[in-house]
Amino acid sequence: MTASPKTERIHALDGLRGVACVAVLLLHVATMLELWGESGPYPLIPGTPAVVVFFVLSGVVLSIAPLARLREGRPYDWLGYYPRRVVRLGLPLVAAVAIGVVAGFVAWTLGSTGRSATAIDFGGTAPQVVHDVLMQFDVLFFVSDDTVTLFGDPLVRVNSPVWSMGWELWFSLTLPLAVALLARVRRDVPAALLIFAGVFLSYWSGYFPLRLCLTFWLGVLLAKHLGELSRVRLTAPIELLALVLLLSVIELVQAASAGMLGALGSLLAAAFPTLMVAACMGVVTLAMTDGLVRRALSARPVRFLGAVSFSLYLTHAVTIGALEALLPRLGVVEPLVQAALAVALSLAVAVVFWHVVEKPGIALSRRVGDALGTRASQPSGE
Repeated sequence: MTASPKTERIHALDGLRGVACVAVLLLHVATMLELWGESGPYPLIPGTPAVVVFFVLSGVVLSIAPLARLREGRPYDWLGYYPRRVVRLGLPLVAAVAIGVVAGFVAWTLGSTGRSATAIDFGGTAPQVVHDVLMQFDVLFFVSDDTVTLFGDPLVRVNSPVWSMGWELWFSLTLPLAVALLARVRRDVPAALLIFAGVFLSYWSGYFPLRLCLTFWLGVLLAKHLGELSRVRLTAPIELLALVLLLSVIELVQAASAGMLGALGSLLAAAFPTLMVAACMGVVTLAMTDGLVRRALSARPVRFLGAVSFSLYLTHAVTIGALEALLPRLGVVEPLVQAALAVALSLAVAVVFWHVVEKPGIALSRRVGDALGTRASQPSGE
């Protein structure tokens, strides 16, 4: 039986999340294992744009149901949403950080000086160790842009991808505000331009929380037009051309950010990544239309990647780090072999994590939401 347009559309968004997660995986495999030596073309692997896609997707998926309720004139079950969402994100997150703490301790005992081994002062006093461990579980206030904290200090996490979960949680907690404001906006193009102005200001000033929060709001704007976009049917050549152009813009910005295009002035240095955010939004938009991209992202193998993407995102860095330390001791030193093993094992660990942690967490989050809420339908993807 052919999937309904609505079902296929959601599958496509899940599939896009899976593809984006693979991009992050490949970036970390290449950089952590130094696949091409110390100065390879690592900046061209679109890991950062993939996280932007994550944020836009979250904005879309989480706001679909609340916006639908508003259109119907019915209240949304926010009382059930909050505990459901916190448990949905929190349980896998806590498990992943705990695994990272254990892995960091093992790495420290083996003499590693990597970030996971030094994020916690395992050789310090008991209060210092406990302080550092608790900091690892703090995703609301110990925030960063994957490089530095709010105060300019280097990011120190035993499981580095966890940095983005803080912003996912902040958006989840402020979703009612985003929906309430953007649902009442009559002219979405000026609203989008205003959001992009905020993103530009964030890059220009260096105040990263502004752009990281606003990126989710772009997804809410897209969710307002989900029905319209799903009926847009581009010809195959135009759709492929649009996809190539969007990906080319993303790669151009990646190259510019890495200094491959020479020195940039402050305005241009802010304009380029703002353009990248727009291109990432464009990729999500393309996945929402009725065409080849949506159907490709709805294919079963891609949907599998989407299903385990959260688990893969939370566990892959620890898995790669373990192999980075273990494989040379086993005599496996060929970079391509190491990379292939890292990809395969990361996927395997993600599947196990999905079954052991994430899937039970989803069931628990629904029970908690039903118990504390009014049993209204939850947003797809929670």
